[in-house]
Amino acid sequence: MPFTVKETKTYPNTTEQVYAAAQKAVAGFEGKILEENAVAGTLKGQFDKKIYGQVLGDRTQILVQVTPQGDAGSQISVEVYPINPIGQKLEFGARKGVPRKVTTWYWAHVENNLK
Repeated sequence: MPFTVKETKTYPNTTEQVYAAAQKAVAGFEGKILEENAVAGTLKGQFDKKIYGQVLGDRTQILVQVTPQGDAGSQISVEVYPINPIGQKLEFGARKGVPRKVTTWYWAHVENNLK
């Protein structure tokens, strides 16, 4: 799927710290958490078409998975994709670059929350 962005990063922090940063990052740029399970380390969030006053053109959804990496810290994987007004994944007709921009902003918020 060309509109979906999947990325993984590893941080030296504990799983609890990374999960808390992931939650704050969704709220940090005007998103809402739809589902969360701290025990499993999963999170599902949604962002509107307009973030920080900038109109992106598509709503987006993010799926987050935080997993422990032993002594290496924690790993966080995200999947970001555009959705239609009723929350269904867009297979075509989405604006190019929206999921990439949301992903970039999301990582910046996670890293800022881990400082």
